[in-house]
Amino acid sequence: MLKAVTALALLFTVSLAFSFRVTQGIDEAQRAVIKAYNVGAKDKAPYLYSKTKGYKEIAAILASEADDVGSKIFAIRTMNYASKAISAAFSGKEELTPVEPAPKPTEKKKDTFQLVDIDDIKNRIDFLRENKGKDCSPRELGRAEAFYDALVYELKKEEPNSALVLKFFNEVSTESKIAESKLKVAMENELECYTGRKKVVKPPPPPEEEKAKSEEKATKEAKPKEEKKPQLIEEPLKITARIHFDFDKYNIRREYVPILNEVVKTLKENKFVKVRIEGFTDIIGPKEYNVKLARKRAETVKRYLVEHGIPEDKIEIVGFGKERFIASNKNPIGRLTNRRVEFIVLKVQEE
Repeated sequence: MLKAVTALALLFTVSLAFSFRVTQGIDEAQRAVIKAYNVGAKDKAPYLYSKTKGYKEIAAILASEADDVGSKIFAIRTMNYASKAISAAFSGKEELTPVEPAPKPTEKKKDTFQLVDIDDIKNRIDFLRENKGKDCSPRELGRAEAFYDALVYELKKEEPNSALVLKFFNEVSTESKIAESKLKVAMENELECYTGRKKVVKPPPPPEEEKAKSEEKATKEAKPKEEKKPQLIEEPLKITARIHFDFDKYNIRREYVPILNEVVKTLKENKFVKVRIEGFTDIIGPKEYNVKLARKRAETVKRYLVEHGIPEDKIEIVGFGKERFIASNKNPIGRLTNRRVEFIVLKVQEE
């Protein structure tokens, strides 16, 4: 009976620690979506805003399936794309973002690949991207691309979740078909979103008594007006990613490599972002030793980023040691949670 109670207590502790880490990432992703919405990205950058919302939804789905790493990856993408949507809303320039190539089936995963036609989906997305789908059906294309990325992520796993594969595939299929339908209507009717040309409708000539007023109005409108350019005021977005370490160690655990790769991708896509890597320890050990250990953890992560193409001058590091705990130090799970490295956006500057 005692063993059963102990096991239940441990399970509850693990659940709390998992929930704390993942839900915080989802909360921050949601805040990033709200920031984008508040600057008008929903209408000014509909493709990027829709893709941002799709990533946030995927992060929540993966969290519900206990995929800690996947949830964090898509939470990071949410904040990355929220930043892109905010910039596009202010600049008025919304560009297509990259999508990954379709993964190839392996002998081990051929049954899972038979559930979906990944090549057909990729071809449809390519067709939309190459034929102004971003302009004629931006929301549907953005959401389709987000769930395509989720589908690729799931298919690349050693053991893909068949239910998630089908769920993501159905979302991509539905959104891409709607986008394709809208695009074809635009093509057939030579709509402005497809041709890039406005249809000019000539107004009837004004009556003689209105002619003088019309000319006066036209003269006033012809005078150039001084336009105030909106300034981009953006709160730097925190990269929600934590790398945890074994006791008294500073080597990177293999399960955190996908998260580090996502951080690398985010930093490469945002040329003017600088990041601070903060190292921490649990409560065990002398303070001076832990400060050095925390810094070594930060240095190890920095080295990984540099080796994968991030310039050293974009990275700062600091070791805090045994402080700023985010979980209890009274149990092993809590101490593991505290033994971490975090990424903080230090500076966002425009060119």
